[in-house]
Amino acid sequence: MKSNKNKTKRFLLIDKVVLALNLIVSIALIISYFAPSTDPRDSTFVALLGFGMNILIIANASFIVYWAFRKPLLMLIPVLCILIGFQFISSQIGFNSKTNIGSKAAPDVIRIMHFNVREFRGIDKFADLPIENEVFDIIKNVQPDVLNMVEFSKRKANKDSISQQLVGPQGLKNYYFKEFKKITPYDTTGNVIFSKYPIINSGVVDTGKYLNTKAIFADLKLGQKIFRVYCIHLAAVTIKTKEKGRMLDGKVDVEKSSFIVNKLESAFLNRSFQVAKIKRHIEKCPYPYVITGDFNDTPNSYAVNELGDGLKNAFDEKGAGFETTYYSSYPLHIDYIFLTQQFEVLNYSEIDKKVSDHKALVSDVKLK
Repeated sequence: MKSNKNKTKRFLLIDKVVLALNLIVSIALIISYFAPSTDPRDSTFVALLGFGMNILIIANASFIVYWAFRKPLLMLIPVLCILIGFQFISSQIGFNSKTNIGSKAAPDVIRIMHFNVREFRGIDKFADLPIENEVFDIIKNVQPDVLNMVEFSKRKANKDSISQQLVGPQGLKNYYFKEFKKITPYDTTGNVIFSKYPIINSGVVDTGKYLNTKAIFADLKLGQKIFRVYCIHLAAVTIKTKEKGRMLDGKVDVEKSSFIVNKLESAFLNRSFQVAKIKRHIEKCPYPYVITGDFNDTPNSYAVNELGDGLKNAFDEKGAGFETTYYSSYPLHIDYIFLTQQFEVLNYSEIDKKVSDHKALVSDVKLK
């Protein structure tokens, strides 16, 4: 009899501890829903919770399972917290039928492709090996009209440079490249816009030397129409590649967690400043425009929602299923294609081939 009482007390104590943890995690999840509208300059704490929103959702889901067996009424706490944020959760899911990118439907359709090519250094079986040919094969199969690449390595010294290989065989006759990092005296890395259409104007989005924003634009002429393309690479978390991988794989020890939090907060702040400067440039654009980029942030972040405000998101328009664009144990959607309302999005797809650490994005659009 006494042992049964002790057992009951133990269960009650465990329930109280679990309930306390559940309340903390549920409150954290609700706060994370404010991340899209909260400038990190006002609160990096909210930005951090927004970045970890999927983890908080999974944690709340585990509490649902626990209370289902212990006290079903308490399931309402995590269930309601998840339902409150359904619009934020659903932003990561495409509710469209899956489409395959085949041949273009008509000559006036614009095929846009975005790719972070990691300086043409591969991952997994291609780890740190040159992957130019693999990337070229992907581009050849897609046949884009506009190709934006970040972390693009130009290799000036080679007569058969990467740029020339794309300009010739791929039919991308025009391009604008901006160097943002010198790897060697003969090799530079930056953003590039390739186009089958004439480039009538191009340049850098100037945000000052301290922000180190990697953003370029090009005005393209399609028949009698002109539209602008932005190619953007927002601030990343500046930690070593090895440590970044360990962080995303959940293998960081307690000693380094504070260091990583500081780095994350710094990246949130940098992106906030960068986005503010980029938006000022965009507001002066006289043409319909497309933004593609590696934003280094999730769909529920301030940076993504601020830049995408009032624009069409190609994934939302035609994407299918749960979207991830960055390869890691912790799935991340950090690459995007945004367009002004003058564009009709016909389809959207990501190229799931582990060549770079990012997937390539492809979308067929039509300028009305």
